[in-house]
Amino acid sequence: MDSRAVRTFRAFVIVTAVVAVVAGVVAVVWPRPTLVLVALLFGVYLVVAGAMRVFAAARGHGTSPVWRWTSGVVGVLVGLAGLVALVDPAVPLVVYAVLAGVGFVVEGIAALVGAAVGHPGSSRVPTVVSGVLSVLCGVAVLLAPTTALEVFTVLAGIALVGVGSAALLLLPARAAARR
Repeated sequence: MDSRAVRTFRAFVIVTAVVAVVAGVVAVVWPRPTLVLVALLFGVYLVVAGAMRVFAAARGHGTSPVWRWTSGVVGVLVGLAGLVALVDPAVPLVVYAVLAGVGFVVEGIAALVGAAVGHPGSSRVPTVVSGVLSVLCGVAVLLAPTTALEVFTVLAGIALVGVGSAALLLLPARAAARR
């Protein structure tokens, strides 16, 4: 690899690692505002995606009318979901948390049923422990979805700081890049 490519790669790694560390620190220090920002960005994405889908449906001459109508209706619904997220960012966040909580509970029940009937290749005790923990975590998320989101945000922030720091620490020295 030529030296310019190495320098470009190093710059890319440094910038992305620093952004990861900064974003991670922000998520750990201010989890609620971080969640609101993510919800707002998601809302903007949904509005744009919905508008583009409606535009594609309106301009889709030569395509199936069923596709055009379906795409247009889906686009309107996606755009409306984006507007809801922009008006009240807590709504989609709580919905996601509730869906995750329900998912944990359902997965835990499935694991417990699997442990009761037995399935090949798994041990009952770890399966029961996994099922019980999954149900308990799901109930905790359902009882306190906002707290669960904040905990997730803090853990994700810690992960970003770790990944960004590791990338910076593992980056070869400039002298090694020149060889």
